[in-house]
Amino acid sequence: MPQWFIRHKWLFVSLVALVAVFAFAAACGDDDDDDDGDGGEATATEETREKVQPNLPLKIGQLNSFTGDLSDFGVVHGNAAQLAVDEINAAGGVGGMPVELVTGDTQTDPTVGTTEATRLVEIEDVDFILGALSSGVTLAVTESVTGPNNVLQISGASSAPSLTVANDNDFLFRTTISDAAQGVVLAELVNELGIASVCTMFINNAYGEGLSASFTSSFGSLGGTVTAEIPHESAQTTYASELATCTADGPDALAALAYPESAGTFLREAVEGEVVANYLWVDGTKSADMFAELEWPAIFDGTNGTSPSALSLEAGSAFDARYEAEYEELVGLPFVRETYDAVYLMALAAEKSLADDMDIRDALRAIANPDGEEVSPGPEGYADAIAAIAAGNEINYEGAAGPSDFDGNGDVLVGAIETWHVDVANQELVTDKIFRVDLGTVEVSEVTE
Repeated sequence: MPQWFIRHKWLFVSLVALVAVFAFAAACGDDDDDDDGDGGEATATEETREKVQPNLPLKIGQLNSFTGDLSDFGVVHGNAAQLAVDEINAAGGVGGMPVELVTGDTQTDPTVGTTEATRLVEIEDVDFILGALSSGVTLAVTESVTGPNNVLQISGASSAPSLTVANDNDFLFRTTISDAAQGVVLAELVNELGIASVCTMFINNAYGEGLSASFTSSFGSLGGTVTAEIPHESAQTTYASELATCTADGPDALAALAYPESAGTFLREAVEGEVVANYLWVDGTKSADMFAELEWPAIFDGTNGTSPSALSLEAGSAFDARYEAEYEELVGLPFVRETYDAVYLMALAAEKSLADDMDIRDALRAIANPDGEEVSPGPEGYADAIAAIAAGNEINYEGAAGPSDFDGNGDVLVGAIETWHVDVANQELVTDKIFRVDLGTVEVSEVTE
């Protein structure tokens, strides 16, 4: 275990407290709208709704960011989803019929995302929603489209802690770990670097708010100071006012808790204005394309960040190799394995639901959680899985990103967080360490090859 976790192991318990804070805030907000609260409404819905099962041929609707603030990530996540569909179809599809992938561009905008989700559900008649990338889009889609319509949604990239307690009627799941983990690891990293004060520039949505809150709480517990938490909107032509407010008290570093398109604009202004001496990054700003567009400023050399990562797994390495062979490029971005896993989970849950006449949510937890015969992604692994289901055997999907064991909120509790730095000379983003995080047992351990 790394020394900074040995010294501050008590601090990681704050993960539980942070999730509880988000749960309480969400519950209080819901009380304003519904005197019965989330529990009463969900119970009534559960008592009256019919069993939810997929149709054949199975259609998956992917909400992706081909344009907008997360467009740097859209193509790769689209490729990962299509690769999974192609492999599943090569191994027999679902119910002996090929799976179809239908896409919708959210433009990284909750309003557009909701419109696209409505189109996918009502016009395209999809059985599942895959995505979205942005937590803000996922939350809006969950509470206005997929939750009310009992459509299962699995996101591979939406990491905001507030999604744990979304008003989703238990139809929202995610294959990435909550940012309650990343905020704590970032705080530990910053403390280890000897940075005493930070201001945060965060995208004004569930992702940015949650990550800034997690980091601020954890950094304060370590004795650090967050001088300002400044939200910003997407697609502004200038962020001069937000930058001036963020750096007014002279922090040692600016943490860019943002998305590439808007971050690229305010980072250019920050570098040109020499507003701060150091910078910090997260998964949203882990974009080589963004740094390339900024022409790899010398001030960024050696600057550090964190990001959800992937455990060192045979299934993950096999996926990376198949992806590279298919698309002639390295994966290179966060959450791609998680998106790939989400497609496999949807297909296997559909197969299980149809074979055993089960509700789709029960089927999802049945094929993802222990116990059962361990199965993996890829054509051979999928063929083995559907054969086991047909034989009436229980299976346990172990994915490319890690175990896909869902708790009662649809969250995975085990994942990986990495630390990384910017190498300006070689124009690359370099992973330094990877940590296995278990939010259930509150344990962290460094992954070694």
